[in-house]
Amino acid sequence: MKTRTTLLVVTLGLASLAPALAGGAGAPIAQAQANPQTSGVTTAQTTNNADILAMEVSTMSNLTEILTSQLALQKSQNAAVRAYAQRMITEHTAAQQKLNAIAAAKNVKLTDKPGADQRLQYDKLSTLTGAEFDKMYVMVQVMGHDMTLKLLDTYLTIGKDPQGLAYAREIRPAVAMHLRDAQAIQQQLGQ
Repeated sequence: MKTRTTLLVVTLGLASLAPALAGGAGAPIAQAQANPQTSGVTTAQTTNNADILAMEVSTMSNLTEILTSQLALQKSQNAAVRAYAQRMITEHTAAQQKLNAIAAAKNVKLTDKPGADQRLQYDKLSTLTGAEFDKMYVMVQVMGHDMTLKLLDTYLTIGKDPQGLAYAREIRPAVAMHLRDAQAIQQQLGQ
């Protein structure tokens, strides 16, 4: 029941993002920029531009995968979980570096931390140990990659920026593979 409730919250959160993404799809990135020198404010906080919002959400997703996977390397003794976590760190770091380059070229300031809900998930994970940690970590990976895949699919239908769309097309197969691999580990753990 707890998993269904969490999935419902994630799905509703994604559904609430879709109108914002669609509503700002027509404005070119160059016209939607915030002042990049504004301390603590990301460009996404000052625009409804779908391309910028997709970059911001992708950044939060990448940062969450990196941070929770670093935690998994510290806490997990399960070889499959540890191997998956190391792969998430490596691949999401590379994906974020590409996204940072796109944002910098467009003078877009991205966040430097996961979203509030993702930070709460991290906090919850940090309190767990052993098999309980492994199960929750993998569940977070399944939910996060599922949500990211849906976000990418939405963005690919409404985005306008050629570089943003190319990035989304490039990373989509990896996100789908991460989801499948997390689901396979979930089955191994008996979830």
